[in-house]
Amino acid sequence: MQKALIVIKLGGSALTDKKRIYTPRVREIHRAARQIALLRGKFSLVVVHGAGSYGHIPVKRWKLESGLTNRTQLKRVAATKVKLLEWELIFDAIFLEHQIPLMPLLASDWVVTRNGRIESADLRPIRNWLNMGCVPSTGGDLVTDVRNGFSVVSGDQLAAYIAIRLEASHLIFGTDVDGIFSSNPKLDPHARLLRELTARSALRVTRRAKISTTPDVTGGMAGKIEEAVAVASKGIPVSFTNLNKNERLMKVALGQKVPCSRIIPN
Repeated sequence: MQKALIVIKLGGSALTDKKRIYTPRVREIHRAARQIALLRGKFSLVVVHGAGSYGHIPVKRWKLESGLTNRTQLKRVAATKVKLLEWELIFDAIFLEHQIPLMPLLASDWVVTRNGRIESADLRPIRNWLNMGCVPSTGGDLVTDVRNGFSVVSGDQLAAYIAIRLEASHLIFGTDVDGIFSSNPKLDPHARLLRELTARSALRVTRRAKISTTPDVTGGMAGKIEEAVAVASKGIPVSFTNLNKNERLMKVALGQKVPCSRIIPN
């Protein structure tokens, strides 16, 4: 019997320090990898990671989020790509330590956007690696954009796109907070964890989730919720959990009760 497919989005805020440029959180990457290694026996998995401090800080610093505006940007685009590759190697090497056959696929090699939204993508490599029992992986990247020359495609958008096109059984966002809150929990000590939402009610939360405490060029928590709603609207449940606490990622995947948020189809 074919295993159910889960798409796991590992947030850049959890895996890197987004206040310090080019700073991985090695301990947290190991924590995620250990859980994914255990989940491989039960599920087919696609792993998508955020760019974290390797992407958001330089993109914001060099004003790359709007695409090509002048040729002087090209060296900075190339420099950012080098750092994204460096991040990819750090991430992949740690997963290999946990005996996970991770197969990294750079988004810039299989995705084309228009105005920052995915217009076309070749999912055949992902399907092929899944069929062989591997764990395909991709992440936030600078990609070709048919209107703007290049654009930033977020790991959140990639994860949602893959979950919908491959008809995943579950999409899980691993973040640096427990889930979706009534307000920003990093700013409001009275913020309430919203444990279950419909796609419709989740959209109402996005306005309160737009304030970010770290550099973010792809929408922060509000962007995640919007992508999640698109997935839930296709009948696929979406969960948000804290990647940096205990074994919550694994427990959410296994359907166990832990503090988290879940968006269910309307």
